[in-house]
Amino acid sequence: MNIDEEISSFKSMINSYKLTSLIIAANNIGIFKCLNEKAKGLDQIAKEIRISSNRIEPILNGLVFNKVINKNEIGYYLDKYKDVLLNDSKYNQTGYIDFAQTVIQKYNNLTNAIKDNNFSFNNFKSLTENQVESFISGMQANAIPQAEYISNNYNFENHNILDIGAGAGTYLITVAKKYMSVKGKMIDLPQVSKIQNRNIENEKLQDRLVSISCDYNEKLPNESYDDVFLFAVIHQEPTEKVKKLLDRIYNVLKPNGRLFLTSFFLNDDKISPDFSVQFAVEMLVNSKNGKVYTHGEIKSLLEESKFLNIERIDEIPGPATLYIANK
Repeated sequence: MNIDEEISSFKSMINSYKLTSLIIAANNIGIFKCLNEKAKGLDQIAKEIRISSNRIEPILNGLVFNKVINKNEIGYYLDKYKDVLLNDSKYNQTGYIDFAQTVIQKYNNLTNAIKDNNFSFNNFKSLTENQVESFISGMQANAIPQAEYISNNYNFENHNILDIGAGAGTYLITVAKKYMSVKGKMIDLPQVSKIQNRNIENEKLQDRLVSISCDYNEKLPNESYDDVFLFAVIHQEPTEKVKKLLDRIYNVLKPNGRLFLTSFFLNDDKISPDFSVQFAVEMLVNSKNGKVYTHGEIKSLLEESKFLNIERIDEIPGPATLYIANK
């Protein structure tokens, strides 16, 4: 690489924040809500979002240039990212875009977070009600394909399931909708548990599922379970708390019961895969004591808590890895 290429490449890295800001601004003014697979002209879009065409045209063209949306002789439309941007798609990611604004605000303080580990605070306990809603919406879209994978590939007939830190409740709800004999309980922070119970009621599953407010670092419900779900939780906690949580899970599982666990794991070199490396940086501003674990570290923790038949599944949709282990 010559010096001109080196400078160009380096500037591209520095300027990558501009695309993120562009997508967030487009979402905030309602561009993605009004676009679909049928092309709309500039004036029509301007009328729908109530902003003058000369103000939104650079935004639309910037999205086209970055291949987020498409443009033809009629106007602008969604193609490549229609599944994640169409308003009525179950994989819609606009909630994740909303939550990204919170993360970016914290990233502005990355230097302080690196210098002072007391600067960071638990991401979820600090969220406003609107931020919780945005986060849950974004996580729900990410969870749907994973939940479908799990429900389609594993048998849960007549099982009693505990879902720890259940988010939107997507995993347990998906399994309960497929297996009419499933019963289960979700536990989470009070503001999240309220959303989970609302989602349970919307799916008319309140006769079999319930969510309660519970701190998993202190205790788990005093019941026995066939399966425990622990999805996208362990990176929020330091090693000593993960070990105690795994011990608690082992104790509430029935003989030969299963733990289903996902997170964003690093390879043992800690410089791959890409998403996990970036997520490890993000954890510095989102959590005082959280960390992104390596595959070797999580396997060792599971073995220390006496789990058997530890299986690693990389084929699960999304950047996460699924681990399944038996009591």
